[in-house]
Amino acid sequence: MAGSQTPTQPVSSPSLPRRLAGYLADSSFLGYGRRLMKRNEEVYSMPLSKWQKVWTGVYLILRDYSTGLFPPTFADQKAAYEAEMNFYSAMPGIEKAGAIASHIQKPFWTAYYFGFYSSRFTRLAGVFESVGLKAGSRMLELGCGSGWTAEFLAIMGYKMVATTIGPDEVAIGEKRIAALKARGIVDESRLAFRQSPMETVDKVVVDQPPFDGVFVFEALHHAYDWRQTIHTAYRCTKPGGWFIVADEPNLLHTFISYRVGRLTNTHEIGMSRRDLLAEMKKAGFQTTRIFSSRFDNRISHLWLGAQK
Repeated sequence: MAGSQTPTQPVSSPSLPRRLAGYLADSSFLGYGRRLMKRNEEVYSMPLSKWQKVWTGVYLILRDYSTGLFPPTFADQKAAYEAEMNFYSAMPGIEKAGAIASHIQKPFWTAYYFGFYSSRFTRLAGVFESVGLKAGSRMLELGCGSGWTAEFLAIMGYKMVATTIGPDEVAIGEKRIAALKARGIVDESRLAFRQSPMETVDKVVVDQPPFDGVFVFEALHHAYDWRQTIHTAYRCTKPGGWFIVADEPNLLHTFISYRVGRLTNTHEIGMSRRDLLAEMKKAGFQTTRIFSSRFDNRISHLWLGAQK
């Protein structure tokens, strides 16, 4: 989850690499990126091309590395949780109501984004079916965000409990349930939303029997402690059930999405496949599985599974 990216110990006497980074950040060479970042800090939704994002990201990383802010640290868990819960209020230049309305619309933003997210959702559903998690299975989603994935799965026939740290997102989820009920598609047994950080989800589903499947879709990198989250997922999974990590960014994400994390004060930290698989084993999962990119996941996104 998000948190202040102020370093635990300020850099009092910068090292030579940090001084060089500061020099480059202030140089005319990165003036374009510096100007873009200044405008972006005022308007979150400012359109940026791929190369503009590169210029802005390089400037920002060098600037923050010179002062000890990069790589980012999140020492204060309470502050991290509060920042994540305030996500919809944190986007520069966007009113909270507008940010919420936009995320209710996800994934139907544009033709491109609909294709982007729907292809990944299709892949997610295919992964479920490949391990025997078919319609009717009881599923727990961690870090559900605005809840569109849980809604789609409920329509497909899964029995969904979706969790998120944000109260605004639970409210969005309740609207999704009401809309599906009005259409006669789901009842209380098919879709529910509950508020909880990923690390302690087991405490808010203590009234539920262990789930056939637990999954996190494009969200584990937002967890304050992804290792603890994996252990929590183990406790929520029934024997023989599956924990799925879907479309999770690799280690490069820490660099690629640093700008977004700084703008919204959120947690954007990439992870390695090796570390994720090792922690799954440590948590107690008996079998692990790589669903794609078996040779190298340092560039591609991670699709992993573990069976209890």
